Amino acid sequence: MKLIIEVPKKEDFKAVNKLAKQVHELHVNWNPDLFLSVDEVITKEHFEKMIEAKEILVAKCGDEFVGYVTFNIKEKENPNMRYRKQINIEAICVDEEHRGEGIGTELLNYLRNFGKQIGCTDLYLTVNKENEKAIKMYENFGFKVRNIAYIMKI
Repeated sequence: MKLIIEVPKKEDFKAVNKLAKQVHELHVNWNPDLFLSVDEVITKEHFEKMIEAKEILVAKCGDEFVGYVTFNIKEKENPNMRYRKQINIEAICVDEEHRGEGIGTELLNYLRNFGKQIGCTDLYLTVNKENEKAIKMYENFGFKVRNIAYIMKI
């Protein structure tokens, strides 16, 4: 399988949203008290802004969209801490028919290499505790748990 990773074009909006819907529905199932089922997960305006900022990459096999990742880069300067330049992964998605084929790992590899080229110090992401397959992939890739977040309904 020859995988191409690139910044999408504006006309790729529907294909990316189709993938985004798959992952979003997982979150709806895990946390229906928080997430709403929607037809359009990424707005056209936000999609175009991510393309312009080069903060979205798609993975394609031929003409088929099989995954994407959205991210941003943040520099953290604090006099009490070491300087950090992080790639914050906002969302990573692999088409449900192609999960387990290494596409998520390829997207992470691409981001890691890109980050090295521009002087980043870390890749950072959060994951739903219910997403056991993604957690396993992240751990196999080398991610370590750094923080634990709690929530309490009131």
